[in-house]
Amino acid sequence: MKKGLISFATLIGLLLVIFYFFVYPRFIIISGYAAKNLCSCIFVAGIDEEKALNEDLNFNIISLATTAVNYDKKTVTASVFGLNSKTAYFQGPTGCTLVNKIKPDQAYEYTKSWEIPKYDSLESWFSYIDTVEYLSGNQANNLYSALAKAFIEDNPSVPLKNTRAALVLYKGQLVAEQYAIGFDKSSRLMGWSMSKSLTATMLSLLAQDKKVDLDATTGIQGWQTDERKNITYRHLLHMNSGLRWEEVYDGVSDAVVMLFDSDAIGEYATQLPQTSVPDTHWVYSSGTSNILASKMHSLFDDTDSYIRYPYEIIFYKIGMYSMLMETDARGHFVGSSYSWATARDWAKMGQLYLQEGNWAGEQVLDKEWVKFVQQPALNSDDIYGGHFWLNKGKRFPDVPTDLYSMDGFHGQKVFIIPSKDLVVVRLGLTYNEADFDFNLWLKEIILAIEN
Repeated sequence: MKKGLISFATLIGLLLVIFYFFVYPRFIIISGYAAKNLCSCIFVAGIDEEKALNEDLNFNIISLATTAVNYDKKTVTASVFGLNSKTAYFQGPTGCTLVNKIKPDQAYEYTKSWEIPKYDSLESWFSYIDTVEYLSGNQANNLYSALAKAFIEDNPSVPLKNTRAALVLYKGQLVAEQYAIGFDKSSRLMGWSMSKSLTATMLSLLAQDKKVDLDATTGIQGWQTDERKNITYRHLLHMNSGLRWEEVYDGVSDAVVMLFDSDAIGEYATQLPQTSVPDTHWVYSSGTSNILASKMHSLFDDTDSYIRYPYEIIFYKIGMYSMLMETDARGHFVGSSYSWATARDWAKMGQLYLQEGNWAGEQVLDKEWVKFVQQPALNSDDIYGGHFWLNKGKRFPDVPTDLYSMDGFHGQKVFIIPSKDLVVVRLGLTYNEADFDFNLWLKEIILAIEN
């Protein structure tokens, strides 16, 4: 009897140890992801709570979260079996912020008057283009058939693609677009890691203003006593800094702790050690993008000026009036992950790059910058450039190698194909990207236009 009790107690103890060290830490992912993203779905994108729970949060372990929405205070709280509760707060023009260790009233909130322009009409998009080559009736029909395949499910009862929006710009003209039920041209949709390309674009504008030298070291204070002091902005843009990083989301990793258990996301990433010499190991890192976003904050006199900068200097200049980049609790952009815009506005960013940075006759981005983002980073197997993904390494074997793109979690894409004068946008919730054959889809879109 006594041996049985000891064995039982040992088993319980072992289970508790396993739970505490291996199970409980994963609650960071579940409660943090659920609170932050449900808050953004409801208060930033205007998605119905039930729809967001059934679609945006109903995958893998995230579906274990229990959530509570306070519509008066515009907050969302999530927990797992009542444990590890986390709350996200809607902060107006800076979206939803997950507050972890600080008090909610200590979180940064933009308080100045901010009048966001109304969404511009389709007709005013590219009206400065003198001539537009329209598609023939046959081309248009084939293009719409190709585009529609983004929405067609092999088994409608178990949808895998979950495309919400898709559109094509050809020679600066919107030639095809389609939306899932419940979404339209005014729907803000999440970009996830497409935000990295926005972060890099913001940095390029600071470089144009001579506030940053891409080949200079960052001067980050905590790096000055070790080898990290040699890391340059270019190293960070190419994901070649040598900093330790683990981009894993199905377990407790650097990425998870940063996004779902930190108030100062970029500062968390700067604390990581260097494990290799810069330019010797390419590692895809959301931490790197947030280091850049946090460092850029120090180049401004105050947080409000920092937050307004990308809107005034680029987004509103090219009519991206729906764009919203979310911040962490310290008021720094979550440069790796959190930005929202309509499909049309995401397309405008692609079109700006396709036009080598020129918009309505104004050189908004430096042409050399546009070339830079398309140059492969060392050791990346030609799949990654300056915070943009590349096709030089033939990720998409049946698509031109000059394609480069903004990519995000769940299959968010803005494809830029200079040789075909094309921008293709796809937004949705493909939980397993292998379930969407982007190579075949792009191939068929190109064929439709050419034939």
